[in-house]
Amino acid sequence: MKFLSKSVIFLFLYDFVVLSCATVFWYSYFKMPEGFLWLTYIAVITCGLATLFLKDNYKIREFNITAKNIYLLFEACIFTLLPAALILYFLKTNFILFILFDLFTIWGFLLLYRIIFHYYLFNLKKIKNVLIIGSGNLSDVITELINEKYALKMQVIENFEYINCNNDYETVNNRIDELRNKIKDLNIDIIITANDKPFDELFALSLLSNNVIPRHVRVYRMYDFYELVTRKYYIDENTISEFIYYFQTHNSKLYNFFKRIFDIIAALIILTVTLPITGYIALRVKLTDGKSPVFTQERVGKNGKIFNAYKLRTMYANDFIPNDDKKVGYVENQEEDDRVIPFCRFVRKARFDEIFQMINILKGEMSIVGPRAEWTKVAEIYSKEIPGYTLRMLVDTAWTGWAQINQGYCFASDNEAIKLQYDLYYIKHRNLLWDLSILVKAIFLALGGRHA
Repeated sequence: MKFLSKSVIFLFLYDFVVLSCATVFWYSYFKMPEGFLWLTYIAVITCGLATLFLKDNYKIREFNITAKNIYLLFEACIFTLLPAALILYFLKTNFILFILFDLFTIWGFLLLYRIIFHYYLFNLKKIKNVLIIGSGNLSDVITELINEKYALKMQVIENFEYINCNNDYETVNNRIDELRNKIKDLNIDIIITANDKPFDELFALSLLSNNVIPRHVRVYRMYDFYELVTRKYYIDENTISEFIYYFQTHNSKLYNFFKRIFDIIAALIILTVTLPITGYIALRVKLTDGKSPVFTQERVGKNGKIFNAYKLRTMYANDFIPNDDKKVGYVENQEEDDRVIPFCRFVRKARFDEIFQMINILKGEMSIVGPRAEWTKVAEIYSKEIPGYTLRMLVDTAWTGWAQINQGYCFASDNEAIKLQYDLYYIKHRNLLWDLSILVKAIFLALGGRHA
């Protein structure tokens, strides 16, 4: 599947050049220590490109010119120069002017390109004409998606309704000629097949002919196009069966082995680094009401196996348990719930209360990245309400995941159905590099208090 567009690749190269030129120029201008130029350069480039990626600055089509996005870009530039600032600080050099000039130069040029691209995208770029083959629910979904995402610069010109030709040569030839003429007359750039039922054999074979669809016209299956645009897995009866088959044939033992090593290393690092913070929180909670600061909660793991997940208590001791779906929304309410110990509100937003789940990861009951390990009460409700929900348990459930960094942790049936789409997309495309990027991004969001 194609993930990077030409515009993203060009932006990546542009950012590389800006980071390189600005750093080398200001380093030389302020006569910083020559022996540490390359160390500073590598730190800025490596941290800069990683930070921009992790903070979604390569979702160029979604970069609207708003105060929030401009600030987030500036925040990314600050993180970019932090390692270089630490290196130069310990050298006891006068580095402040270099850091400030480099910071504002990098921020200014990165912002300039994004403003120019935004103007080009919404004012100059040609809109691509889309022809959808099919009618019904799939066609409606993809039409609505294209209409909602204006940054795609696509418009649905017409729906070519597929009618089963029953492998009749004359009927097939007439329909194929009609389709060929529509592609030419409507100047079609993209075709999306979105029919609820499979094409009959003769029509499908005729459609593959080079004389029907010109080479410059891109052809997508609805499900593939939906994944490409939304980075979610579309769920219906057909795709549930398809997902099961795909998982059985692509479940890599080698990936699972290295994923386990990754989990152990990451869990040990997180536990060690956060121990002073979690220890302080645990002590304050203990002093608040005299109860144990650690408790366990039943969670659902791989293949539906139940285990006890460790958590730091952030609420006053109570026995609240939701009994039906109407109360699920209050399970882990972040703001208004008066059961939350006041100083623990940010602890919950930053997910420090779940750090002790690293112990579950070391025990092999969870993974670092994957579908979230849900509370048994919640999982039981959603398994009944949401088609395909149990598919997320084909792999180890986890501490954070693709769904959490996109949808957060809030509980609601509609929201959970969307998170399931993210979970299945992750399971289908997972790899170690992506696992690492999800983990680092989750940490960025948590430390910024945005991992709601």
